[in-house]
Amino acid sequence: MRIMASSGPFDPQLIADALGAARAGRRPFDPLVRFGSLDLAAGYAIAARSRDPAGAAAFKLGGTTQATRTAFSVSRAYAGPLRGDQLIHAGQALPQGLVNPVVEPEILLAFAVPFAPQTGRRDEDALRAALSWVAIGLEVPATPVMGLPQTGVGWLLADCCAAGALVIGEHLLPEQLDVLSQARVSLQVGDQSSEGAATRLLDGALGAVADILSVFGETGWTVASGVPFATGGLAPALPIANGQTARAGFRAPGIELSISTSLCEEG
Repeated sequence: MRIMASSGPFDPQLIADALGAARAGRRPFDPLVRFGSLDLAAGYAIAARSRDPAGAAAFKLGGTTQATRTAFSVSRAYAGPLRGDQLIHAGQALPQGLVNPVVEPEILLAFAVPFAPQTGRRDEDALRAALSWVAIGLEVPATPVMGLPQTGVGWLLADCCAAGALVIGEHLLPEQLDVLSQARVSLQVGDQSSEGAATRLLDGALGAVADILSVFGETGWTVASGVPFATGGLAPALPIANGQTARAGFRAPGIELSISTSLCEEG
């Protein structure tokens, strides 16, 4: 881990508290001025102080598409944990207090088995056999960290991968994953729109989970059974403002699904 450039020895709890205060106060957080740069190991250590990975209600993944790998100069998946109060059902309004939220459509996978840290990459056929359900979802990154992606992936990880909220669609049978993996995806927020496809995932949804579990083998993170993984953005993310609704559509042979959420801040 790197030593903080401007504040003495590395103190993950100090940084986790500072990030938490910035989120709570909805204040911009300039990490390079205040602390300096972070590597991945330091970012994961700080995230673990904010949200115990063993108790995570979900994990959001990045580094599973060429867009995020290029933006953050990474070659592997990365992830952040979400709390239970950050998970909502399709159609429900987003939690209040999100900082700079954007929306992106994703495929979610949940498994009937827990995952303990394990060296090496897990077999995708074994992961497929352990699937409990699949779903479409809307992942909502939100962070006070300024300057991303130039600030670096370490700071993204430190803020739990900018995990703001996760909107979960109806649970589908595991066999539906093959159909979803062929889907064309559209996203509409207000008068903005973007288009994409499930094929944006470089190794597919199962490959994304296999990749992050190999990372967790190094970080020592465990995953409880039934905890969903949001496997990566399938269309360019769009910002969402107060009073707006986000809708995503997934279309593939024999299947047409949609999911929505809205941002309704008080005051």
